[in-house]
Amino acid sequence: MNLIKKKFNHDSFQLFLVCLIPFGLVFSRFVADFCLVLVCLMFIIKNSKKKIFIFIKDPFVKIFLIFWLIVSLRSLFSEDVLLSFKSSFFYIRFMLFALAVKFLFNIDKRYLYYFFYSISFCLVVLVFDGLIQFIFKKNILGYPAFLMHGGDSYRLSGFFKDEFIIGSFISRILPFYLGIYMYGRHVKAINNKDNYIFILLLLSSLLVLLSGERVAVFYISLTVILGIIFINFYNYKIYLKIFVIAILFISVLTLHDGTRKRIIDHTFGQIGIINDKSEATSNNELYVFSIHHHSHIIAANAIFKENILFGAGLKMFRVACDKRHKKNFFSCTTHPHNTIMQFLSETGLVGTLFYVISLIYVLKYLFLNIRYSLKNVQNNLNKSRMFNLLALFIALMPILPSGNFFNNWISIVSFFPVGFYLLSISKYNEH
Repeated sequence: MNLIKKKFNHDSFQLFLVCLIPFGLVFSRFVADFCLVLVCLMFIIKNSKKKIFIFIKDPFVKIFLIFWLIVSLRSLFSEDVLLSFKSSFFYIRFMLFALAVKFLFNIDKRYLYYFFYSISFCLVVLVFDGLIQFIFKKNILGYPAFLMHGGDSYRLSGFFKDEFIIGSFISRILPFYLGIYMYGRHVKAINNKDNYIFILLLLSSLLVLLSGERVAVFYISLTVILGIIFINFYNYKIYLKIFVIAILFISVLTLHDGTRKRIIDHTFGQIGIINDKSEATSNNELYVFSIHHHSHIIAANAIFKENILFGAGLKMFRVACDKRHKKNFFSCTTHPHNTIMQFLSETGLVGTLFYVISLIYVLKYLFLNIRYSLKNVQNNLNKSRMFNLLALFIALMPILPSGNFFNNWISIVSFFPVGFYLLSISKYNEH
């Protein structure tokens, strides 16, 4: 009896830590990463004796470990060994976290129920606070909305204070959230919440649109399209939902000058299609996304050419760029702001091969699960896999501007769906 109680307390504490991570991502990255590390350590302690060799047989683990060894060894020969090695060596915690999530939520379906409502509360608070910041120009903690150059539009940050990532955060976590919901429906841990989910989709898409984060608008559009189709596909009200979403987007872009200028006019100005006085464009040149992104890509390509096979090492874009490839004021930053260029410049062709394999896998099974879900609208397990794969596709997006792929908060948000996807595969194989 005592052993059972200890096991329950161990697993319950892990669940508590996992439930804290979304809140930590919003209010304290240190807390989020600290909880993640504790979850990994508890997972290792619990499974080190019995299942370590079973884990190594998993294809995901094999591929990740090979990639991890390569980038860690490369860091030992980088220009700043400590900076690079810290990032590459400890990156293994995200693999362990994905495995811990997989096994934790396979223990008791009630865990999924608690986690779903925990992350629901986090999203609801974040969305309403962001809308409050838009309306009153400050959020409930007093953090102000940022007035853009020209004074015609605002950028929203919500609880992220001076970081304009509220749209990116919501657009990345929302498909994962829908994956949790559909998996919960599959194992009968969560009752039908389709109407609540639709309202949350509606408000989340509105906030992302108002946030002015253009890439996030594209991401959440993908989530909304798949969400309104597959969450309640067989309900005739789907057409009404599509109509409501379309009217919402068109109305905001038409009636709100600041959002229209930020999403449409400012984008064309950055590319160089139209003249935008707020942009440092010259000679009527066309740019890849903007002069800033264009300069980052040129610098990343130059760094890649210096070491084609293995790149400069993780976190070395900033070092190599500052030393040798600062062609203009915009060239150098902490990362290239494009995932595939980051892999090429920091991990070379060898590291990029793992990225490409992962991207092909995600795209293949994303389309397969979309097709399966169209044929069998009652299969919530396929839908769960589809939404988690969509979250992974967003994390791996090769074309659009992106955050630092190896950044802590982006990695946490990216490896959450990996854990649930691995869990859904194991459940799929049981049937």
